[in-house]
Parts: sequence; structure tokens; C-alpha cells
Amino acid sequence: MENTIKNFKKEGNRYILKRQYGFGILIVAGLTVLAWFGYTSNNAAMMWIFGIFAALCFLSIYTERMVIDLDAKALFIKRGLKAETCIPFSDIAHYQMSRLIYIFIPVNTSLNVRYFSKGEEKFAIVAQGLSKRGMQDILNDIEEITRPYVGN
Repeated sequence: MENTIKNFKKEGNRYILKRQYGFGILIVAGLTVLAWFGYTSNNAAMMWIFGIFAALCFLSIYTERMVIDLDAKALFIKRGLKAETCIPFSDIAHYQMSRLIYIFIPVNTSLNVRYFSKGEEKFAIVAQGLSKRGMQDILNDIEEITRPYVGN
């Protein structure tokens, strides 16, 4: 099984999703360029606003992670600056892929998990990227890892 799983790194009985930098790095670079432009044009407000946004985006990208813990039989998802979410396998309803296309150009593709917590329907972002194929590969890996632990 481990030979076919390419998007996760195995540590004991846990699988950790490899970092997906892609689009996030472009956002941080763009905000940094705008902050630099504010600095060189002596526009302090522009420099501080875009500099702080660049730092927050970088922090958000650096701290995000997704772990499949087979001992706990749960997904642990940390996205953005929010607290980590624990989703037991038994609470997962299904996965869905959402794709944003603007003027025939794919802008974003996200893999989401729909689950129920305390009787309430919730969604969590598992991964984001530019290609549909990349998100489908991650979903295939998740299903292959969790198949023996999820009752169908």
C-alpha cells in the first residue's frame, strides 16, 4: 500500500499530507512585491498593510497540515489561523471537489470533507491546488489509507 501513496509521508501509524505550497506562495510573493512597492514609493500605509497581509498569509501557509491518524481513526485538519479540527472517520459523510474557473482559466481547486459534528453538518478543506488531477490523487490516497478502517 505504501508504494502507491505519493502525497503522504508515513510516521508510525499516522500519514501526514506533504505540503502543497503552489498558489499560496504566489499570493505571498505578490503581497510582498506590493509591500516593497509601497516602501520604494514612500507610501507607509501601503507598505504596512501589504507587509502584514504577506506575513499573515505566510504564517497561515506554514502552519497548515492534514494528518490521518489510524490509531485515533480520525483526520486532523489545520487550515489557516484556526484551531485544528478532529474529524472521526465515523462522522465523515463524503468528500467533494470544488473547482473555481474564471474566464476559462482554472483558478483554484479544493478538496473538502463533509462531516457531522453534534448533529450539525460541517465542511473542512482537506487540500487546495490548481489542478483537478492533483486533488483527485490526494483523494485516492486518503481512500486507500482509510479503506480498512471505515465501515461501508
